Amino acid sequence: MTYFCFGNGNSRKDLDLDKYKQHGVVVGCNAVYRDYTPDILVALDSGMAHEIYRSGYAHDNTTYLGYWTPIPSMIAEELLNNQKGPISCSPSDIAMSNEAVYHGGEGVFTYTPEGKGKNIGIAYVTGVISGDSAHTIEPSVLNYKPTVMEDSEGNILGAFAYATGTRAIYLACELGAKEVYIIGHDLYSLDDKVNNIYAGTQHYADVTEPARRPDNTILNDLYHWIKQHKNTFDSFTDTKFYKVNANPIGTSPIDVEIEEWKGTPNLEYITFAELDKRFPI
Repeated sequence: MTYFCFGNGNSRKDLDLDKYKQHGVVVGCNAVYRDYTPDILVALDSGMAHEIYRSGYAHDNTTYLGYWTPIPSMIAEELLNNQKGPISCSPSDIAMSNEAVYHGGEGVFTYTPEGKGKNIGIAYVTGVISGDSAHTIEPSVLNYKPTVMEDSEGNILGAFAYATGTRAIYLACELGAKEVYIIGHDLYSLDDKVNNIYAGTQHYADVTEPARRPDNTILNDLYHWIKQHKNTFDSFTDTKFYKVNANPIGTSPIDVEIEEWKGTPNLEYITFAELDKRFPI
């Protein structure tokens, strides 16, 4: 099965994601749901996940949301009573729902950008409906190299957290992808500013923010996208990966060969033009 995994880098802003559905499974990330309906949508960030669910999108469309585990609304209300920071609650009377998903302000993805420790952020609570199409997904995946072991507290050693885009690609492989086209995962920026179609919108950095390096090692490699991709390539050796760039290698700061990926036998670089020839739309 062929999977088209779209990131939200500016290189893909003129592509119509829906047109690729005739050729395989389209996987999108985060705010892409505002413009398209991919076959699979993935969002790990708490704020983004709750935005997606509250929009009604996940009621009927296959969606994987970070740590999306409903609990009884009564328990969610008790947790809210102990929350000291700001709260985002939907519906406003959580008792209207039998179950809700609670992400506390001190929990997942509420770290300072500098990685200097936890930051009390917004506590999100969203009532859920039965029979929706939301699935839970965790950012942590196994590092293919170490022997899997557990520490005294039951934590898996040799695992590290992925970001949403890289986790979406890993998910495609878990679901049986034999070919994966990596599109719009630009990694770098043309102007050293944040490279994202949705920059400046809710839950995203401002357009003036500096680009985040794809090899940043803070927060246990949460932002080391290059290492995360390489771990996926090495974990699924029977899957063929295609890094799709807008232009030939060497023509721009984002159309580059990644040094850490050299020698990867199941990886190939192609251009948008070559993609169009393989999958005429």
